[in-house]
Amino acid sequence: MNDDYSPTKDSLGFIIYRTSLALKSALQRFFKEQGVEITAEQWAIIRHLWDEDGLSQREIAEKTSKDKPNITRMVDALEEKRLLFRQPDPRDRRKYCIYLTKEGKQLQERLWPLAQNLRERVTHNLTPAEIDLLKDTLNKIYQNITGL
Repeated sequence: MNDDYSPTKDSLGFIIYRTSLALKSALQRFFKEQGVEITAEQWAIIRHLWDEDGLSQREIAEKTSKDKPNITRMVDALEEKRLLFRQPDPRDRRKYCIYLTKEGKQLQERLWPLAQNLRERVTHNLTPAEIDLLKDTLNKIYQNITGL
């Protein structure tokens, strides 16, 4: 057996997990350097609301692949930071729609360029074809997992 081989370090799951943690950490650090205290998970919520303001918590959970209790906690935290607010759904009073505040909308000007810059930095030595192949491969793995 190769002395450089490690069952953990060479595990696909470990490599994906480690990369995901590093990416989240870098994103949060970039935001913190700009004086914005939000997590990568909170960023995902804000990012979806920039595209489609007024989503329900269930829709946000589906779009971010998070469970509803986690979404509720993150929405609570973002509401405390005055970045979004809940409003009863006029079609179904049991549901709430989530909307960005003025401050939440204005974050797009500050945070979007940081996220773009991070994406460029983490893919700087990859060709567009390699990036497409990586995305395709990870999506295939995801489909395989969800099909189990």
